[in-house]
Amino acid sequence: MAPLDKRADRLAQVQAQVDYHRQRLALYQRLHGSGPSARLAELEHAYTSARQRLAGATAVPRPGETRRSRLD
Repeated sequence: MAPLDKRADRLAQVQAQVDYHRQRLALYQRLHGSGPSARLAELEHAYTSARQRLAGATAVPRPGETRRSRLD
């Protein structure tokens, strides 16, 4: 598989993770409210982490800069 195909597949996978965690967080908040709880903190952390992975996966290196990541 070509590197660009692998990268596109990985981006789709990370985007799906973000969507999944967003849905779980929204469902929990709808059912239980936004009051502080350990479970809410776990869900928020999972969603935030997924968003950070997506941001890192979509970062474009500057011209002349070589960037190796887990997505390559």
